[in-house]
Amino acid sequence: MCGALGVTLGVILGACSATLDFTECYEDADCAAFFDDNKPMYCAANVCKIREKGCDANSQCAGLGESYICATSSAPRECASTESDECGAPIYPGGEISDDVAFIGVMLPKTGADADLGLEMEKGVLAAVEEFNASGELPNGDKIALVVCDTKSEVASATSAARHLGDTLTIPVLIGPADDVEFTAVVDQVTFAQGVNAFTMGPMITADMSELDTSTGSGLVFQAMAGAKFQGPALGERIGADFTGDPTANAILLLSEDAYGLSLYNAVATEETGGPSQIPQVPGSQFIASYRGLDDATKGAKAKLDTALKTFAEPPMLILLGRSEVAEIIKHYKTTGAPLPQKIYVPKRAMPAVSALEDPDLAGIVVAVTPDLETPQLAKLRTRLGEANLAPEGALAYDATMASLFGMAAVKSGDIVVGLRVADAFKKLSDKAGTPIDFGVGPKMFVPAALTAFQSSKTIDLVGITGPLDFDASGEVCSPIAAYTLDDKGGWTKTAVYTPACPSATGTWAPVP
Repeated sequence: MCGALGVTLGVILGACSATLDFTECYEDADCAAFFDDNKPMYCAANVCKIREKGCDANSQCAGLGESYICATSSAPRECASTESDECGAPIYPGGEISDDVAFIGVMLPKTGADADLGLEMEKGVLAAVEEFNASGELPNGDKIALVVCDTKSEVASATSAARHLGDTLTIPVLIGPADDVEFTAVVDQVTFAQGVNAFTMGPMITADMSELDTSTGSGLVFQAMAGAKFQGPALGERIGADFTGDPTANAILLLSEDAYGLSLYNAVATEETGGPSQIPQVPGSQFIASYRGLDDATKGAKAKLDTALKTFAEPPMLILLGRSEVAEIIKHYKTTGAPLPQKIYVPKRAMPAVSALEDPDLAGIVVAVTPDLETPQLAKLRTRLGEANLAPEGALAYDATMASLFGMAAVKSGDIVVGLRVADAFKKLSDKAGTPIDFGVGPKMFVPAALTAFQSSKTIDLVGITGPLDFDASGEVCSPIAAYTLDDKGGWTKTAVYTPACPSATGTWAPVP
């Protein structure tokens, strides 16, 4: 037997023969550890060589680190890291790097003011991807992988994440952001940007979708929740029902001057009076003022409320179209010493902050008008996931994600899955004559049923966890709206449901039995 490798060459030649093996590789995977200037290498004649045309598989980028993928549609494709200030490492099915995947990008608030909301929504996204992967695949056999990004509850972080997903990684399908202001910025700066054209699904957007796509008409933007177009008329009709027969009923309306507050205001205030639009269902006079979003609520909104109270000594109603700052406005109202209004109307985004006040004086006074998300399907999803307290926002994220995956699956077999093709395929998801698909029955049933329909060139009719997903021409869904009344412990009780005459936003309220 030859001695240790450290002996001299002469000794080796004299003692035994040896073969010097310079083989570097037998297959491409063996070259994963050899990279030159961050370029993947391949195996040729047992030697690792630089792949001059970039990469064509995620595994070829593995040597650069777990965050590197082969960017989906750049030409030539190159290895790029999914990690940025906002985004994390890729999440593969089963946790193993795979070449047989299609990526989606997710933008949710994991830190900042909306962190609790974002964490609930992330549960919904991950559940939808896991259930789809366990029960089906895209027509080409790909499973779904994802890159999750933290918008940090900020517009700048949301747009930075979207640029990373859309421009750097060229991921064609984006879920989020959850906030209207962040969402509209992402749509404007990334979704419709030249060379990106990403399909973008908003889990809980209120903004008027028809106004977001005026430049291209590409129909790339969709939402999973009934937006301002339906919430506004429902609010107006709720006010009219509450104050029928009171011709002296006056109102103070304060709105956040951003995509959320303005969308709701424009949808409910439709009657021109020579000045600002007013709410037709308010019988008496109206004081209407705006403030500049969250940062202006502690000063501007309160000052305008003080002015309004001098106009109406005892306003019978207060309408606040904003987000968490609404709670601060209500707290300030109470410090003025003015009698509490007969009703205070707030939208969905204000509900958690108002509930946190835990003020028994507000019981029976505060009414939230919001999409009706507490459905039988939501109870089934909670049971399925073992998440008894999953927030309805988590179900919205589930619906947005699963619908987007079906849009990808509905792209014609053989075509590359890109944003415009996914958007066009969404026409197959909301056909009342199509195969019924109910997310509440369990993925082992509804995922194969939908995929089989697409394979047979058939359409489907989606019922999501939060209700029917009847997407109209502008990418919005038409579904019921609910009125929730605050109780003395800060909880909410559903008291009435507004059923729109879909696709029209007009409808009627009926009390909850």
